[in-house]
Amino acid sequence: MIMEPDVSIGRYDAFNGLLLKGDGRGGFAPLSILQSGIYIPGNGKALAKLSGNDGRYLIASSEHLGPLRLFALNGKNKVVKLNPSDVSAINPIKNGQICKEEFYYGSSFLSQSSRFLFH
Repeated sequence: MIMEPDVSIGRYDAFNGLLLKGDGRGGFAPLSILQSGIYIPGNGKALAKLSGNDGRYLIASSEHLGPLRLFALNGKNKVVKLNPSDVSAINPIKNGQICKEEFYYGSSFLSQSSRFLFH
């Protein structure tokens, strides 16, 4: 039996994989499936970020009664491994401001993401 949200709740999904790209100033723009490469047509349940053996940023997506999908971010950025005691990092942003990123254990919805800094 497939369990779906009650009809009275309405839709609360991200379509087939909506990705919002930040502009660095607090604004976001939607990317199409072709632009993002993310396509999750089923009943998506969880996302988790992972670090590949080659240092690439990966996203794992699970679906109810569907396949596990793995997406790799294209680009020249790198993954920085964290020590077990690391709790935060302060990173400079291209516009000259700084961003503080906190690291958690179990911070993803219904999943456990890897602990790393994407730089």
